[in-house]
Amino acid sequence: MQTAGDQDWLTSRLKRHLGELIRLAMPVIGSRAGILVLMTVDLAYLGRAGADQTAFYSLGSSPFVILMVIGIGLMMGTMVTVSHAFGEGQYKECGAIWRRSLPWALLCGLGLTLLLLPVEDFFLVTGQNPGLAKGAAGVTFMMSLSLAPTLIYVTSAFFLESLRRPLPVLFAIGFANVMNLVLNPLFVFGIGPIPEMGAEGAALATSIARTSMALFLVLYCWFLKDHQTFGIRKPLGFGWWRQFANQRRYGYATGLSHGFESLGFGVMHIYAGWLGVNSSATFGMGMNLTALVFMVALGLANATSVRVGIAHGRRDLPDRELAGWVGVGVTFAFMTVFTAVLVMEPEWVALTYTNEPTLVAMLTACVVIVGYVVICDGTQIVLSHAIRAAADPWTPTVLNFAAYFVVQIPLGYALAIHMGRGVVGLFEAMLIGSVVSCAILGIRWMMLNRKEIRLSRAAIVNPPAAE
Repeated sequence: MQTAGDQDWLTSRLKRHLGELIRLAMPVIGSRAGILVLMTVDLAYLGRAGADQTAFYSLGSSPFVILMVIGIGLMMGTMVTVSHAFGEGQYKECGAIWRRSLPWALLCGLGLTLLLLPVEDFFLVTGQNPGLAKGAAGVTFMMSLSLAPTLIYVTSAFFLESLRRPLPVLFAIGFANVMNLVLNPLFVFGIGPIPEMGAEGAALATSIARTSMALFLVLYCWFLKDHQTFGIRKPLGFGWWRQFANQRRYGYATGLSHGFESLGFGVMHIYAGWLGVNSSATFGMGMNLTALVFMVALGLANATSVRVGIAHGRRDLPDRELAGWVGVGVTFAFMTVFTAVLVMEPEWVALTYTNEPTLVAMLTACVVIVGYVVICDGTQIVLSHAIRAAADPWTPTVLNFAAYFVVQIPLGYALAIHMGRGVVGLFEAMLIGSVVSCAILGIRWMMLNRKEIRLSRAAIVNPPAAE
């Protein structure tokens, strides 16, 4: 039976979690959404340059985004371990984690970039039109120039956000978007000595912008006023790889999980290419819209991860559970607002991407389904981050594999190709995959907390005998 004291405890902590989550999440949402706004600006310009350029960009950005998302997952250990150390008051360890994360980000970025080199052959092997494959490969190359800088930016952002300092991250992405807004028309349409580059020019502008935001954040971290408190400038040391083992463990699990999800969407891009140029362009714009809204959820997920991680570091299990559910509830509320806009005004949203009547009609039908996708997709990413912040890195990986590989990929082929529902069928498969992911991750979060709280109470009632 719940007492008045229990209710006061719950109310007090609920208010605290809501306040801290919103305070941390707002700038984080801006910074995460800003990453995708870069590509949204690219698509908005290319939507006026023709369906072929939009199709080149849509297909060419797909392998880059897949590897970028995997790389972001590989950096996730920085956020989890810094939030744990910060919760335990181990401030010097926070700085050490960031220092170790920089060479890790560089290694991951360069390694993933190498995987993009034979991308044109990959497009051809997967049955894409040779002209589409060649144009898309040029876009992928231009984007690949910024993969390592992007991961350096991400790991530095995770470090600052775990210290509850998200505003510099927001400033960096804001500056990058202004730069991209200026460079895009110059490279896409050409001016003076700058040739018209179309989709490749849009990708180049975005790569330059991403590199600038990485440089800004690294310098900001280095010149922190309290850099001595966190030991920012201490030497890295030869044992950094061994000391980095715990961070890598979280990174491997999250990177693989992100890989399953993004590969599931990447296969959908291949299906869209089979359906033709218009379908490929439409799917690319629809996916950008999905990812843009998803970045809002990702910002809330990262903020939730910090809140859960700090409570876990204090060994406060009831508070940890509450932090996770608050994150889920706030995310659901945010996503519902986006859903209402997308479902009620799909044509208006479509017109922000393109003014070609055929593409507008196709995209309008897809935007309605995207409206429902974002609720479940946003909720599942928050649950995944909460579970990992509670020191369970691998379960979300297994569950995401089931949702996106076992359910979404074959269903996408069945609906879009076999049943002839076209690009709309691809988004319908994404909706079903996201519903499955959300449901099974929610069950896992409940089971994890109930089990650990029960074991914790048993240990208090029956402490182990002294040896």
